Amino acid sequence: MKLPELTQQPILHIDGTPDEDYPLRILRAYRQECDCKWAENTDDSEPTNPLLIMMNKHCEQRAEILDRAIEKLSRS
Repeated sequence: MKLPELTQQPILHIDGTPDEDYPLRILRAYRQECDCKWAENTDDSEPTNPLLIMMNKHCEQRAEILDRAIEKLSRS
């Protein structure tokens, strides 16, 4: 099965050093993954496929949640 294109390459690895910043690095990596959008074409046009539209919307919703969590943990 061929998957649709992504607008950027996903993150494959994070720094797993066991220190106090480890949880934030994980969350920031997942947050950056939310910027990978599913695309039908390579011309940066918005997808028309309902499934891709829904998956991109879910990425945006996850990004909002992760932004709030990162902000809270960064203040600690």
